[in-house]
Amino acid sequence: MSRRPQDLAQDFFAQNGASYDHIARISTLGLDAWWKRKILKKIPRAPKRILEQASGTGILTCKIARRFPACRVVGVEPQEDYLRIARKKVRALGLTNVELIHGRAEDVVLDGEFDCIVSDYLAKYVDLEPLVAQASRMLRQGGVLIMHELTRPTRPLFLALWNTHFKVLQAYGSWRHPEWSLAFEDVPDLLARTRWVDELSQALRTHRFADIAIEPQLFGASVLVSARR
Repeated sequence: MSRRPQDLAQDFFAQNGASYDHIARISTLGLDAWWKRKILKKIPRAPKRILEQASGTGILTCKIARRFPACRVVGVEPQEDYLRIARKKVRALGLTNVELIHGRAEDVVLDGEFDCIVSDYLAKYVDLEPLVAQASRMLRQGGVLIMHELTRPTRPLFLALWNTHFKVLQAYGSWRHPEWSLAFEDVPDLLARTRWVDELSQALRTHRFADIAIEPQLFGASVLVSARR
């Protein structure tokens, strides 16, 4: 029986925060930074409050906080070692508009209205219907939900390249970063099984989000979804 994505996430990211930034760069062939720039461009102008779910080591958190210095940025992250790294980054950059909270995105529901809720690499690990329901309650009217996540290409050539890429990552992980071996081995199967784009689209329609945009990235290797409450 396949394990729940939530349980896989807990194992994938256990005590490997120190190498996460490096792995995010090499595993995406440097595209992680490009995808995060696309997320930033989707954020509404002059936001006052932004929530980032599964904020990790604070890569995107700090980018948002620096782009919008007058905005309060709240990051929620379940892994303590990731939070410690994020807090060090926030201090090093002298950012005073960031709050970091320990917890799972599914469990943390905050008071007040957010202009935007963002996540990167979260969608494949969570039950999206309740997550979207919570987002609907936390977003102001007209607020924007943005989710970016990896996907499995469907075209044969791109799928072959994608499979080869993961085989290289699996070999590299075994050689240099054994703390990532489990993730590199199991993520391809998880991405083959997940239907997160369809599930997210349905949840957004159920909760009456408008302007739903589904934007495949890089020949189907990821998808950027945005919608307005």
